[in-house]
Amino acid sequence: MISRISKLMGIFFLLTLLVIPTMVQAKVKPMEEPNPYYPGTSIEMQVGDVLYSSKTLGSSSQIVGHVGIVGPDFFIYHVTPTEGGGTKDTIQNYMTRHGKGETIAIYKYRYASGYYAANWAKENYQRATQYFITPDRLSLITPNYCSKFVWQAFYYGEGQDAMGKNLTGDSYTIVYPGGFTFSSRFINKGSFIS
Repeated sequence: MISRISKLMGIFFLLTLLVIPTMVQAKVKPMEEPNPYYPGTSIEMQVGDVLYSSKTLGSSSQIVGHVGIVGPDFFIYHVTPTEGGGTKDTIQNYMTRHGKGETIAIYKYRYASGYYAANWAKENYQRATQYFITPDRLSLITPNYCSKFVWQAFYYGEGQDAMGKNLTGDSYTIVYPGGFTFSSRFINKGSFIS
């Protein structure tokens, strides 16, 4: 009888050492690395954020206004004439494309996470091989320009017309960068200075 009790106690002791710590570990999630912050701010970068600057004529975009989208890897995906099409930049490199002291506003889409739009941009930016602004079908990846590309990311990634104007891939129009700032579909999260 004593032998049997000591065996049961030994099994209980072994289970205590092996099973209980495993159960405790299963309830504790590993710490996730926090998202980076926009330079000089306490605003956390989020996948799918749209960055807008009201660039002046003669700057790197050669038009008034420029937009890009924060990808799932926190690169900024955009279409620019200096690259002749789609490109990706770190936030630091993206800032160098803007004049020193220029304000870059941050917008978040209200009706979707933005993750699928950001992922679409990451997967398709290299397909935009020519930069050209012209009224054209919105479904064409090339030629392309910054605001059309971001619109495409939301349309094909999230299934949403980001402008809220019932645009489709067959629409024949121009999407303006400022449209993201005026659209009630986007929330202004703040800004940072390049």
